[in-house]
Amino acid sequence: MSKILVIGDVIEDVIVIPESEIRPNTDTKSAIHKSMGGQAANVASWLAFLGVQTRFVGCVGLTDVRKLEAELDQIGIEAALQSSAKPTGSLVVLVQGASRSMLTDRGANLDLNLRAIDPTGFAAVYLSGYSLLGRALDEIKDFAARVRQAGALLAIDPSSYGFIEDHGLEAFKELISEADLIFPNLEEDQLLGLSGAVALSVVTKGQNGAEAHWANGQSVEIAGLATESIDPTGAGDAFCAGFLASLVASERFQDLRPELVQKALKSGVEAGSKAVSLVGARPSFNSGV
Repeated sequence: MSKILVIGDVIEDVIVIPESEIRPNTDTKSAIHKSMGGQAANVASWLAFLGVQTRFVGCVGLTDVRKLEAELDQIGIEAALQSSAKPTGSLVVLVQGASRSMLTDRGANLDLNLRAIDPTGFAAVYLSGYSLLGRALDEIKDFAARVRQAGALLAIDPSSYGFIEDHGLEAFKELISEADLIFPNLEEDQLLGLSGAVALSVVTKGQNGAEAHWANGQSVEIAGLATESIDPTGAGDAFCAGFLASLVASERFQDLRPELVQKALKSGVEAGSKAVSLVGARPSFNSGV
């Protein structure tokens, strides 16, 4: 199976699942789960879980480099962490049914240096959309050109409806249009309207499955799987990993042929359904789920 380079955020997650409606100005009983997350680091974890050779590049606080590289290495990820004087990013996820509210401090992730990353030797490069924020178009164009020169497919997940609006919709659309393949959820797809602007747009629809749209107007879709949802955190990341794992395992995957994409959609939905059955954004390597 071909090797995949994953680039982007690594975050310390604090996931809060209240037992009832949140009562303002007093206590509400809740289950609180702490773990490492971050969109790109989650994708890398699911890829490793699925047996894909994976290299991860992110930026963390200087004092966390050794610890986090060791954690990633233990689950089979080749980590090449950059460091920053800023603290490692952190995130509070408030889960209420199928809804999630995220309170984010990106911290060291803001200092990720794309120019220092070599994309040579990979079948595909996954870049978290968070890593586009605040960057100049020329920087992203340069990175995308280096990925293509290396013969790899560039996949980008838009990441955050709220942050896209904060950054500026038109500016973000220019940045993400440099991708060969994008992974918006339904809300992001409606906001960006990029079908036709990139070679392939894969739209995730939660429990309703996913659909793929080619630039030529062709499309395919797959239904979701009936799964008890405990925590939707990381389901989209698992989907991306499942999709990419299936895609790059096929010959001539860069042609993005419909039969390969249909198979990859199925793999993505299966991985996403596993993710919602777990608390937290990453698979449990000890339990095999």
